[in-house]
Amino acid sequence: MKNINAFIKTLIILTPLLLVFIIAGCNKEPKYIAGAGIQGIREPIFRILLSPVAYDGAIVVIEGVVQDFSEQEETDSANADDLEATFKLFDTKGSYINIRMPGQWEIVDNDYIIIGGIYRKNPNEIEAKQFEKVDFEDKDEKDIDKEIEKRNDW
Repeated sequence: MKNINAFIKTLIILTPLLLVFIIAGCNKEPKYIAGAGIQGIREPIFRILLSPVAYDGAIVVIEGVVQDFSEQEETDSANADDLEATFKLFDTKGSYINIRMPGQWEIVDNDYIIIGGIYRKNPNEIEAKQFEKVDFEDKDEKDIDKEIEKRNDW
């Protein structure tokens, strides 16, 4: 009987404390993770270039800075209105992969984006299916470089 009373007293004390901790933990705003919805093997560009045979035909997710952005008519399309965006995506180590995306997009040089698509080793390019711009507006100039460096070392 003593053991049961001690258990009930302990339960009465611990239950409100447990509820307080649960409520306090659930009160946080969820942290947004850029590119979390893009599906594929998440790898840095230099690792894909180090072993292109291992990733040939795989759906990969990479991120970096856009350079040499251009839009032209799709070469293998019957419709003359179809556009295709091509650009190079650079990481902080200077490695790059060519990106090809069907359609017209609001991307400009020096945008930091996350791309998901099928990697092809022979033309060293990704046929992009998904992308997301990473917004650094909340950070000042010094923090942007630190954030990019941190994101490059996953």
